[in-house]
Amino acid sequence: MSEGAKTGAARPGRVTLGDAIVLGLCSSGPAQTLAVSLAAMVAACRYGGIVPVLACFVPMLGIAVGYHRLNRWDPSAGATYTWVARVFHPYLGFLAGWMILLYYTLGTSSLTMPAGTYTLELFAPRLVTNHLAVAITGGAWNIVVTALALRGLKIAARFEWIVVVFQYVAILALAAVGTVAVFQHGPFSWHLLSIEAMGGLRGLMSGMLIACFMYSGWDAAIYVNEESVDKVDAPGLAAIASVVILALFYSIALFGLQAVLDPLELQNHAGDALAVIATRLLPGPGGLVMSLVVLSGTLATLQAAVIAAARVSFAMSRDGVMPSAFRRVDPRTGNPWVATVVMSIINLCLLVLALTTNSLATALGNVVSSLGLISLLFYALTGAAAVWQNRDRIGRSTADFLLGGLLPGLGTVFMAWIAVESVRTGATSRAVLAWGAGSIALGAIAAAFVRYCGNAVFFQPKSAFAADHTSVSREHSP
Repeated sequence: MSEGAKTGAARPGRVTLGDAIVLGLCSSGPAQTLAVSLAAMVAACRYGGIVPVLACFVPMLGIAVGYHRLNRWDPSAGATYTWVARVFHPYLGFLAGWMILLYYTLGTSSLTMPAGTYTLELFAPRLVTNHLAVAITGGAWNIVVTALALRGLKIAARFEWIVVVFQYVAILALAAVGTVAVFQHGPFSWHLLSIEAMGGLRGLMSGMLIACFMYSGWDAAIYVNEESVDKVDAPGLAAIASVVILALFYSIALFGLQAVLDPLELQNHAGDALAVIATRLLPGPGGLVMSLVVLSGTLATLQAAVIAAARVSFAMSRDGVMPSAFRRVDPRTGNPWVATVVMSIINLCLLVLALTTNSLATALGNVVSSLGLISLLFYALTGAAAVWQNRDRIGRSTADFLLGGLLPGLGTVFMAWIAVESVRTGATSRAVLAWGAGSIALGAIAAAFVRYCGNAVFFQPKSAFAADHTSVSREHSP
């Protein structure tokens, strides 16, 4: 194997637009997101959940448009990490990459235990309360989805396609049955969607916090850009399409499912709301089918997170700010296989440590709870980078003003506002905020260590890094 085959760029031409969209949809995890957020949304704004979902749509779409514009400018697997470094400052770029890795590695660890729980609920209910059995089962699933990802993105994408079709068809069918029940046993009133019925501005605000967290994850469609058939346009279009599809899906699902159970009963079944709703609407196999939907969706999200984290760490390694081994690419599949394996091993190590140390388990839980806030921060950074990078062209045409300035700018301001409000209103607790801020501060320390103990071009003056990065991009272009 030549050195070029060992380290370099992931092989292009493997991922289609549809594959990238599916990866973005799976990364957002709509099935498990609904399973755990439906009760919270009803508690926050009663039966008006569709309103905050739609209110967050345009700002989130603006961020996705920013991703599209930046990807056309520089289609790097590092995405926000690379763009923020080139547009603003390498240290800020490193912190953006650090936050993305936090989001996907710790987010992956938060999915491992639920995967084990859902599996045991289906096949060995008596072991559900056995934490070791749950951990072993979840860890086994982690190994399986990683092995699938290592076989190549096309193989992984086929699995994700099957899961997306299964979970979307099943949940939308259930929502349709729920919608019929709402109108039959109503009466339905449009007043339920008013600010007053949602508990005023506080209820709307709480709902928007939840809605933003429900959308997060669609950016996984971008990180496979260097392996795409059309790496310039397709990844950004996939991000935009993912946001649009998620908005439609969540709106329909929330409208049809939120009133099946009364609020108190829904709160009592907050962790398995979809299965209970399915059993109520479709007695018999409904609960089993919905449990399979949530399990398969969790596994698809687990795999998407491993894939995304591997690509970002691969890009960071290429710039010399992560171990050089992460640059190793499988010449047959085009996968950054070392980075993929390491991301999976980190997840398993965190799982073992959390099982053996209660204090660490609590700390990890707090950090995981801060991931929604962390995602808002790197979305806002991306939107800001898109506006600043396009600043000279914003006045050239209506399209440039709308797509290069207004929409990404609106998304940036909105994400920053939601982040501030989540802290101000107490939606993010002090403990969660402290652990999240501490995790980001650790990234700043890591950046200083890499800068002064290494020799990465990345931390050289911006012009030098940009020139080096441009030469690397050209070298590895198809």
